[in-house]
Amino acid sequence: MDKNIVHPLNRIVLLPGLAAAMTIAGCASAPRGPQPARAAPELVASDVPDSGRMQGIVVNRRYGDFFVVDHKEVRRQIELAWDYGRGTAIRRTYDADGKLLQTEDVPGAEMRLTDVENDRVKALVSGYPTLKEIVRRPGVVIWAGGFVWRQPGDRYCDLGTRCIHAILSNDNGVTAVAHAIVDLQRDRVVYPEYDMEQYKAVKQSSVGSK
Repeated sequence: MDKNIVHPLNRIVLLPGLAAAMTIAGCASAPRGPQPARAAPELVASDVPDSGRMQGIVVNRRYGDFFVVDHKEVRRQIELAWDYGRGTAIRRTYDADGKLLQTEDVPGAEMRLTDVENDRVKALVSGYPTLKEIVRRPGVVIWAGGFVWRQPGDRYCDLGTRCIHAILSNDNGVTAVAHAIVDLQRDRVVYPEYDMEQYKAVKQSSVGSK
């Protein structure tokens, strides 16, 4: 591992918040850290094959950057990905020849979905018992790719999850008709009828009763 690398400012963009999101429709690998979300038996599965479930490391994006090594500026390739085996975002650093120099966990980092992840969210929603009839209506589309969500203390979407908002909209995407949340880590629709205001009210009531 290249121990003399001086990292620049962290370039990972953290999701600024759900309200903002809604305005836009190895040489060293840590053995510990976030773990995959445990399965919840009460959750209902979609009518889609398990073969499409996200597995392994799904690369989100890759870009070049410069670092200082032994007082010299060198070019590195940085790869951001989601590790479905461990339920965490990771960053991998490669040298100019493509040799893996370092693998790091990046707790709390949220990345927009890749095309394959986006397709899986839509498939899970489309196969869910209470949602599939809505999806089949003419003109209904599913918005999912940019709406990543994690809520501390939430039963389904806390640390180690990859929860995604899926907005079903009519009129070719103009009028929202349903709102679900999918956890790609579990490969389940965890909130088939998500109501943001109702959720906030329940959370506030729970906090106030303690």
